[in-house]
Amino acid sequence: MSNQMNESTHEFEGLESVDDRSVVGRRIIWLKETLSTNDDVRQEAEAEEPEGLVIVADLQNAGRGRMSRTWTSPPGMDILFSVLLRPGAADLPKMPLISGLAVARTLDAFTDTPITLKWPNDVRAADRKISGSLVESGSSDTGYYAVLGTGVNINQDASGHPEIAEIATSLRTLNGISVSRRDVMRKLLLEMDNIYSSPENMATLVVDWSARLETIGQEIDVRWGDEVIHGLAEGVDGTGRLLLRDDNGEVHRLEAGEVTTNV
Repeated sequence: MSNQMNESTHEFEGLESVDDRSVVGRRIIWLKETLSTNDDVRQEAEAEEPEGLVIVADLQNAGRGRMSRTWTSPPGMDILFSVLLRPGAADLPKMPLISGLAVARTLDAFTDTPITLKWPNDVRAADRKISGSLVESGSSDTGYYAVLGTGVNINQDASGHPEIAEIATSLRTLNGISVSRRDVMRKLLLEMDNIYSSPENMATLVVDWSARLETIGQEIDVRWGDEVIHGLAEGVDGTGRLLLRDDNGEVHRLEAGEVTTNV
């Protein structure tokens, strides 16, 4: 591990042996502070670490989301972690869907507020973002790997952070009380493992994930770099790419982008 990483005695400690998981969480490293758990897991992947490694941090000094955005989270408030998976080539494009669906199913157990997904990777509650993920892939001598980086807002008060105050929420904000990060993390690891380790669940992953997409059926703009495509979000394909029909009737299959809803 890099010298920025310091293993911590932690409220999450011991979850490695709590449940009978097949893959996700077979080895868990708890950190007080690091630059980026995605970078840490990638380093382990390049060193041929077996899949299932989870690295969790109380604080990320260089945490990032999609499109080079930073991820804001006060130390000790939320869940910030990355998972190493080594899927086959056919399943590699589906890895970003695992995190969103697992988070949504987990949050269902901790709040009565409906949990939805916004394409491509936001988890939302009460019209605000409560979780996001950044999935990065690569290859080593043993084949492909994917790093699933996920942040879930548990106990932070977004109103204290002007950059996210109008767009983010947390379980504590939704419920009005603090929530155990350990309980949420335990459920989340189980949900991720239940999806990834089950051929049956992987086979229905896209259907189950897309059933929660609030984006489908909406007229939207999708921005990627300097390009903006306007159209109707008609659905997703077998790997989660958005099917966007533009004003000329052409259907675009989009792998990523920033969605703005037209109302």
